[in-house]
Amino acid sequence: MIPDVVYGSWRSLGRQLAGLRRSAGYTQHGFAPMTFYGRSTVANAEAGQQRVGREFWARCDGLLRADGRLLRRYDEIIAMEQGLSRAQARRGREAERPVRDQHSVEQQGTERRGIERRAALLAGIATVAAASGLIGRTAAARRIGGADVGRIRAVTALYRSLDYEVGGGAIRRDVTRFAHAVTNLLDHGDAGAMREPLLTAVAEIRQLAGWTSFDAGRHADAQRHLLAAERTAIAGGDLRLAARVRYCQARQFQYLRHNRDAVDALRLARDHLGGAATPGITAMLDGLEASSLADLGDHDAAARRLASATDAFERIEPSREPAWMGFYDRGELLAQYGRVYRDMARHDNKYAAEAVRWTTEAIGDLGPQKLRSTVLNEIGLCSALFLAGEPEQAIEVGESVLDRADQVKSARIAERIRNLRRDFGRHASDPRVRGLSRGLSTYGTGDVR
Repeated sequence: MIPDVVYGSWRSLGRQLAGLRRSAGYTQHGFAPMTFYGRSTVANAEAGQQRVGREFWARCDGLLRADGRLLRRYDEIIAMEQGLSRAQARRGREAERPVRDQHSVEQQGTERRGIERRAALLAGIATVAAASGLIGRTAAARRIGGADVGRIRAVTALYRSLDYEVGGGAIRRDVTRFAHAVTNLLDHGDAGAMREPLLTAVAEIRQLAGWTSFDAGRHADAQRHLLAAERTAIAGGDLRLAARVRYCQARQFQYLRHNRDAVDALRLARDHLGGAATPGITAMLDGLEASSLADLGDHDAAARRLASATDAFERIEPSREPAWMGFYDRGELLAQYGRVYRDMARHDNKYAAEAVRWTTEAIGDLGPQKLRSTVLNEIGLCSALFLAGEPEQAIEVGESVLDRADQVKSARIAERIRNLRRDFGRHASDPRVRGLSRGLSTYGTGDVR
């Protein structure tokens, strides 16, 4: 259970090491002897596939002149694991208690196990948060140091990784409580020289609170948190994080069918960034703008934005990107291609095959830690197959989506599933399609928030 939560953090640390090594001009073969470890150890560490000890990361930090960044991140991940391990051990002891109706428990099935696993993960994150001393009545009065800011960001990273997997509806309340507690430190804590880093850390958790609220269908709460995150990021001098917040605002505008507002928000983010833009952030903003332009019917401009996003993506150096940009991988870019071509196919059927192709590739590139993104793209694939005149395959994908979508608590998924029927077209009278339609019409009518 614990490796599932922190796996992304190990991979992110490994990508950071690889970027620093390449920037310093070392190959893995040339760098390994300097660390006193083998090349395979360096390669596995960079891939996030091997837990190497603190001595390794301290040596890499010194050799690559990383100013303690690698070592601090390693310590944060270890703290995450320790906190989650304690919570898991406690739950294991509780599970050993006699159960009156064991047969009934066994019949709960996969959904119940998923709920229990999610609860355990949330309990583990809460343990880490509580151990930080940053929440509670006395937390606000304390002096805030660099280690405190690191703990806030570590807890935020844990919540973020869980959001990718189980959806905002499952964790919104927990994230919001932590966001409010941390925000309170700005008014009552003594941050001193750590004021700007604290502002950035607060902006990150408020951005996540806004995102999970949006994913849960709580749009007023989402707007409130995202506006607070934007103001706080700007106050902290973090223009890149402010651009990420505006990206989230644009995603909400798109969902609410306000695509012109989405384009304006993305262009504002780009203008305010200026020279602070990185290739990753450029790819993120341009890819999203392309999908809004396609929905507005400006297909030539959408194609140009996709090309710009692709060019920027090819120039990404992970070590030079903000840590939170780790979410934007090839699967995310391909998903934008799929969305653009689906919107274009609704205007002209000749684009349908490309919509199927790009969406299929996106699903293949999205890893198991991005279950929500995978399900959303499977819904998109179902639409693309109907648009391409492949109803048998579309039905198969649609039925698979209905079988596994409950693993993620997301109002966006529920809405997208119900809206699948708009792409049935001439296949709507097919008996099997009508059966799928009945399942779609009743999906997600409960509260996911």
